[in-house]
Amino acid sequence: MTAAVLTTILFALSAICGQRIAMKMGSLRANFWRLLIATSVLGLLVLLFWRDSLHLNTFGWLFLSGAVGFGLGDIALFYAFERIGTRLTILMNLCLAPIFAAAVEFLWLGNGLLSHQWLAVAVILFGVGLSINPTKTGRNTHRRGRFAPGIIAGIIAGFGQGCGAVISRRSQIAEELAGLNINGISEAFQRVLAGFVVVAILFAIRRPSHPPQNLLDQPSRIDRRQLPLWLLGSALFGPVIGVSCFQWALHSMESALVLSVVSTAPIVLIPMTWYLDGERPPLKTLIGAVIAVQGVIYLQLYS
Repeated sequence: MTAAVLTTILFALSAICGQRIAMKMGSLRANFWRLLIATSVLGLLVLLFWRDSLHLNTFGWLFLSGAVGFGLGDIALFYAFERIGTRLTILMNLCLAPIFAAAVEFLWLGNGLLSHQWLAVAVILFGVGLSINPTKTGRNTHRRGRFAPGIIAGIIAGFGQGCGAVISRRSQIAEELAGLNINGISEAFQRVLAGFVVVAILFAIRRPSHPPQNLLDQPSRIDRRQLPLWLLGSALFGPVIGVSCFQWALHSMESALVLSVVSTAPIVLIPMTWYLDGERPPLKTLIGAVIAVQGVIYLQLYS
């Protein structure tokens, strides 16, 4: 349980840091540097201490999981951070992910949902829909771009998260069949490495020669001197320590219970963003977040 609770808090902190660097650097550039730092740190740890944890029969599944989750999913996640803010992005990401995971398992493995599980899906969608609020609140809330594309990006981020989780579970099956015991840090490295490769390819194709001036000069919650700290926090709280704790939790607890605990991250974010940004969500948004998270917990525990 400790690992799952730590993951929840770390994911919330990573989201706060991620939204700040996305607003200051642009979503693609911020995500590239964040994953570069995370890949470097995790890779150094694995090469120094757990070099024998890299196996071909599990690496392929972990790499594919990371390409979908950290590649496609995080590109959309950071795009959504800019347009709809931290709280709603994480709510959509973590609460829609189980629905997409169930859909992928049905199409791939033939595991269909029971009637009470469909009810949980309806509850999640109702809660997320209730939480969607295009108004800007808070003393220091800066967002950029249109709201509707941010909602679409949030949905894609949920798909990446859910699909990546299903593929990651497939890697654990391969690990058990091979009699291996790969630790969470090594699994996190193999997944983050794949995400970095995807983001790096897109960054190489689309990157400008220097950071856009309109991003660096616009009003923001951080100045350029603070940027390295928020960038480091986004990398460490999320892909490095957060994902390592998540993989650790999956090894020590039932996956349904882990995902249920982690799904409360949007609720953990509410007091954080309220304190840091003065972003006081409307009552409708609070109620929707609680309903969506309750639906996720029910779906995970009774699947």
